[in-house]
Parts: sequence; structure tokens; C-alpha cells
Amino acid sequence: MAEDDRGSDLPQRVRGAAPAEPPAQPERTANAGPIAEDDITEWLESAKLPSAAEPSPAGKPSPAEKAGTAVKPSSAARPPAATRTRGRPRTRLAVQVVIVVLVIGTLAVAAVRHFARTPGSGPASSTGARQEAVARNEAAAWVARQVSRDHVVSCDQVMCADLTAHGFPRRDLLVLGPTSPSYPVSSAVVVETAAVRDMFGSSLATAWAPAVLASFGSGPAAITVRVIAPHGAAAYQTLLGTDLADRKNAGAALLHDPAITVSATAGWQLTAGQVDSRLLLALAALARHEPVSIVRFGNTGPRASAGVPLRFVDLTENGRAAHPARAAYVKSVRAYLSTVNTKFRPAEMTDVVLANGQAVLRVEVTAPSPLGVSARR
Repeated sequence: MAEDDRGSDLPQRVRGAAPAEPPAQPERTANAGPIAEDDITEWLESAKLPSAAEPSPAGKPSPAEKAGTAVKPSSAARPPAATRTRGRPRTRLAVQVVIVVLVIGTLAVAAVRHFARTPGSGPASSTGARQEAVARNEAAAWVARQVSRDHVVSCDQVMCADLTAHGFPRRDLLVLGPTSPSYPVSSAVVVETAAVRDMFGSSLATAWAPAVLASFGSGPAAITVRVIAPHGAAAYQTLLGTDLADRKNAGAALLHDPAITVSATAGWQLTAGQVDSRLLLALAALARHEPVSIVRFGNTGPRASAGVPLRFVDLTENGRAAHPARAAYVKSVRAYLSTVNTKFRPAEMTDVVLANGQAVLRVEVTAPSPLGVSARR
């Protein structure tokens, strides 16, 4: 009987309890395999959708409220455990994406700033500008001292201003610019700077100004002083060859003059026809009045072309007992050479001490050397 009572009591207790709800099924377990769609896209799309738990906007009742039924919270209002767990790696991925975007943006800004710099804003450009300024000053000083004032010199606007500052006559300058109609064949000399190279390219050096009198600086800052060939490079080379033959003959004649003594170096230079015709004529005339002792010939133009004639001669006493003192000798030579024909009269006579300590009188003619001038006596 007791067993029946327990049995009868059990159904009554069970009948009095509320029916149990079935357990909520998760949408996806944590180890359910790879996600079918892109995590970032799914995350962004899910961020746009309103949550089921969001309240309706103020003043607008939900459909359940319109029906007069109470909305009870349920387990469906909360994301399943698996969904909450999956949101964490998505958040970390989103943070990583933002970091990558920021890094790329920073690098892009740095690149734009680097390539947007003007040519003169970097330290390399400043160094190049300084090097060009030094070369321009050296070239201007050399041209003002060495080039004859009877010749026209072509140059860009900045170079011409520097030449004027060094004393070269403004009237003998031809300013070159972007609107210059043609090659400056009316000039005797052109100062080739970077600006002039931009105007004419390499054709100026190859076709109209093949011979280099002097060169200063290097690389893009290099400045070259060139001889203009008014009839082109081919005609210039032909004329240079004819003049070389004349200079060889005149040099051989000087070697046989008893009033002239030469060093081994000077003798070889005369035989090779390397000496400017004006110097050969001046020395031949001087030998008729004074004994002449030649130490060497040379050029003051750095890195001049090999075929450019040598424009100075170093003279000294020849060691004869009857020869006057050096000061008197130098004075006599200066006086006589100042009276010779203007076509071969020296432009400058200077006392110079050579590297070996020897004192000489340097007799120099201007640049450029004229071609076709007969040096025969």
C-alpha cells in the first residue's frame, strides 16, 4: 500500500510542475569547421543588421505590442555561446586590418613627401649647387684672364654675369637662352655649362665646338670652355692639320737657330708642332736681338684637348758669361716683345718660379690659338 501511495503521489507532483522547455540548440559549435564566407565581410555585414534584442524606435510599437501580447525574453534574444566565442577572433582580425591600413597610409604619405621635394631641397642638390658655383667662378676667372678681348664669348645668363664681374667686357659677351635661334658660330669661344648643354645637347661639342681650351669641375657641374668651329668640326680638323704642319716646320727652324738653346722637353715639343704659331714668330724675332734659352712650353688650361697648341713659353738665361744679369735680361726681353707685331705680340709676361726652384720669365699669348697663321720666317 505504501508503494501505491508513493506511486500515486509522484504523478500528482509531476502534473503540478510546468512543462520543461527543450534545450536551445547552438547555431554552430566552435569546432564546426571553416567559415564559408569571408570573416571581414561577414563581420561588417552583421554590424549593419539590427539586433533582435534592440528596442523599437520611440513612438512605434512593435508588432507584438500591437497584438496586445506580452513580449517575453527568451534564450533566442541572446547570441548562442558559439556565436559569442566566434566574435572575439573577428574583433582581433578587424584590429589587425586597421593597423595594416594605418601603416600603409603612413608609408604612402612618406613616399609622397619624398618624391614631391623640389630639386634644390635635398642635401645632394645643395652640394651640387655649391660645386657648380665653384666651377663657374674658376671658369669665369680663367676666361677673363686667358681669352682675348678681341673675341666674342658665348655663355648662359648666369655665366655671363660672372664673366662681367671678373672684368670681361660686357660688349664681347653673347648671352645664350632658350630662344637662341642657332649655334653661336659668330663667337670664338663658348662656355659650356649645364644650361648650355640643355639648350644644344651633345651636338655642340661634336659638331660646332670640338676643341677644349679648359675644363672645370666634374659630373653635372662640369663647365668646359670650348673653341667654336664656325664651319663645323670637319672643316676645323682640316684646318688644324694644315696649321700643325706649318708649326712643325717653324719649330724645326728654331732648333737650328744658333741664338736659341732649348731643353730636351722643349725640343721635342717644337719638333711635334705643339707650339702656338704666335709664340714661334715672337721667339724668332727675339732671337735676332737677344739670346734665347727655352725651358719648356705649356698651357694653363686644365684638361685641354691634346691638339690645342701650347700658348706659353718659359725663358731663362742661357748661362753665357757675357750675358747681362737676369734682371736686365728680363727687362730687355719685355721691352722688345712689347713692340713686335700685334698679331703675335704676347699678352702677358710674368716672373714665375718653377717647382724645381728655377726662376723663369713666362711669355704667354691669349686663347684661342688662331689657325692658318703661317709661322715660317
